[in-house]
Amino acid sequence: MTSTSRRRIGLGAVLIFCLSPVLWAAADKSKNQDYKGKVVPLAKLLEKQGAKLDADASPHWLALVTEDGKTYPLIKDDGSRMFFKDAKVLNRPMRVTGRILPDTNLMQVVAIHSYVKGELCDIYYWCNVCSIRRNEKMKCECCGGPMELREEPVKK
Repeated sequence: MTSTSRRRIGLGAVLIFCLSPVLWAAADKSKNQDYKGKVVPLAKLLEKQGAKLDADASPHWLALVTEDGKTYPLIKDDGSRMFFKDAKVLNRPMRVTGRILPDTNLMQVVAIHSYVKGELCDIYYWCNVCSIRRNEKMKCECCGGPMELREEPVKK
């Protein structure tokens, strides 16, 4: 191995060592965390700030407002679909587990729990006929019947 090769390897190792805190910090930022707050339509939040969301965009934007006043717009996907499909779960205390995408305030929801009379609860939709549990409001894919919203205290 030549001295030039050794210098290049050494410089590469130093560069990796120096950048590792930055890489670890970015990884920590995108870890799943619990956030307590209420999911609300983003349009109402924007109106309070003097901005207006287009009417056709309004149904597609919700945000979690945490107890400490931070706002995280939700990515509409499997994890957050409950909020987009059922207005009964909006504007009430929730514990949302999710991750903030790096370099944004956008939240990807991983799990949702509600608070009923201050007690943490599992929240889901249930078909009494087929005993099927789902995380979003829908007709039962088995019998076609309605599914009901259920909230049960989390077992400790």
